[in-house]
Amino acid sequence: MKITIISYTIFLLGSVILVSGCSKPDDFPSFQTYKIDSIGSHMGQTDLADLDNDGDLDWVVGEAPWSNSGNLWWWEHKNANEWTRHLVGTANSDVGGDCYDINGDGWIDFWGGSILFMNQKDGSFSRHEVGTIFSHDSQFGDIDGDGNIDAIANSDKYGLVWYSIPADPTEVWIEHMVQPISNHKIHGGVSPFPMGDVDGDGDTDIVTGQAWYRNLTGDGLEWEEIQNIDFGENHKYGIALKTWIIDLDQDGDNDFVQSEADNPDGRVAWFENDGSGNWTTHIIKDKGDGQDFHSLIVADFDNDGDLDVCSGGGPLSQKPHKVYIWENISNNEWLEHVIANVPCHEAVGGDVDNDGDIDICTKPWTTGNIHYYLENQMK
Repeated sequence: MKITIISYTIFLLGSVILVSGCSKPDDFPSFQTYKIDSIGSHMGQTDLADLDNDGDLDWVVGEAPWSNSGNLWWWEHKNANEWTRHLVGTANSDVGGDCYDINGDGWIDFWGGSILFMNQKDGSFSRHEVGTIFSHDSQFGDIDGDGNIDAIANSDKYGLVWYSIPADPTEVWIEHMVQPISNHKIHGGVSPFPMGDVDGDGDTDIVTGQAWYRNLTGDGLEWEEIQNIDFGENHKYGIALKTWIIDLDQDGDNDFVQSEADNPDGRVAWFENDGSGNWTTHIIKDKGDGQDFHSLIVADFDNDGDLDVCSGGGPLSQKPHKVYIWENISNNEWLEHVIANVPCHEAVGGDVDNDGDIDICTKPWTTGNIHYYLENQMK
């Protein structure tokens, strides 16, 4: 089923906003909205990955276990109008979940909360308890610098931890505490990409809510908390953010982008690194639109060589929900595009149809049950 929307090129005054001195709209691509499916409630654990090795990306999402079935599904991408649903199994995570080829067999697996789902290469997955926490945020990355993949997870009931993954990934993963809940009362802050070298010493640091953690010994066993990030507000669930570490201004050091989640009138900003982990804050989107920015994607949506920023209206937003892309004009000049009016909770981006541009998949949390595919129409 295709849902037809009017692209921003037709109603410019309602969908393109000029910010930070930009003078006119440009030829930024429009996005066509399609329905993937109608199912579920309180769904998170989102990702895009090629689970069936057919060369395009598939959609993964599951219910929190305290809501309805707690099932995790993946949708096989056939074309923009056709997605086939497959059951993965019963999950055990709030919204945190991530795909990775964890055993190196060439097939993408899935980890969410305490459960690892191993790809059986036929559309099915085996389920393994690996002892990791029930998480709001999670992600894979090399924390200790040994060249092997590790994992990070965050929960406002437990704290911020990372895991060494055994040679047999179905065994219990080895936990390392970064900050316990007594010091890290952050509802969400370490997804989608919270890991990177931010102080220029060659090892992996972590950026989260209102602080970053310096990897003192390089092996992830000693951390220094540096509270020099003035962003994120206390609301219904405390401080909640989405975080993406990346060299946004392409000057050779890692900056980061954050959006304020679980906030009824959130902001989006990027933080310019001086090379050692001190930050200059640049607001991309200020308050005023009444949107809960519970998603974050940093990607080159228009293939012009720089990085744009995407977020949208999560469950605490005023209606209508909006999906935004802020086009990067010069790092401190951003052109705002509203590309759809659909719920945007834990949205993810990738080249779904393998045509050379970045598409988006999104869905609601509690404001309906329709999953959406936003296809980039760039020619």
